[in-house]
Amino acid sequence: MLLAVLTTLAAVQDINWEPAVPVKGALVFISAPGAVTGEVAGEPLHFRGGQALAAVPLGTDDSLRIQTLYILWNGDAAVDRAYVRVAARPAPRGERLRTAPRFTTPPDSALQARIDRERALARDAARRAHQVPRLWSDPFVRPREARVTSVFGTGREVNGVLRSIHYGLDLDGRRGDPIHASNRGVVALVGNFFYGGISVYLHHGEGLMTVYHHMSRALVAAGDTVERGQLIGRVGATGRVTGPHLHWGAQYGAISFDPVELLTLP
Repeated sequence: MLLAVLTTLAAVQDINWEPAVPVKGALVFISAPGAVTGEVAGEPLHFRGGQALAAVPLGTDDSLRIQTLYILWNGDAAVDRAYVRVAARPAPRGERLRTAPRFTTPPDSALQARIDRERALARDAARRAHQVPRLWSDPFVRPREARVTSVFGTGREVNGVLRSIHYGLDLDGRRGDPIHASNRGVVALVGNFFYGGISVYLHHGEGLMTVYHHMSRALVAAGDTVERGQLIGRVGATGRVTGPHLHWGAQYGAISFDPVELLTLP
């Protein structure tokens, strides 16, 4: 990273953030007048009018470092840092799920190679999210107005042997029910993945990406520009599921955060 090779100078501007003590798995709003870029939890910041978004990793420690970059009047670069106290996220009640045995038995070499390829595609989509300019201007909306069946951050026991964390919001549905884009964006990735099933990844710009898993059908292709509320797929039960539903995920780069946070963006 560029920041790693720059000499750290004296503080240039005050760095402020909201909320004052963000919880793990939440968005945080950073204000640093004059900053041109920065970094939080390994992800670059995109300043607009001295303000930028960032996300707090669910597994972060009790503090988060904000690093900002300024260009001084003489052309030199300066770095400033601040440390944010982070609060624990209230832990939802754990879940015990039953799914097809193939999702919990150790994968053979061919399946492991497939899983590794799919994870690499998702990581690449997360990296490319920072290369897209901001595409949205209207507020984010839920992709479905449906009952929430599982919240972000829930601990899970699958088939009694696999423990994991739920990195999205599950919305109830029947096979074929519509799924809508939560905001304007560009389709970054479409595929049928082992765990996520038929999935769509949308870039919204400046690091933000939303993810839609377990579809029965995707109605968009990589490279398509979609508008807020546009039909992008149908509810299904593909991948590792217990029944038909939509898993709606949100990421800032590679950091997953509670997608409900999108609904409160100014």
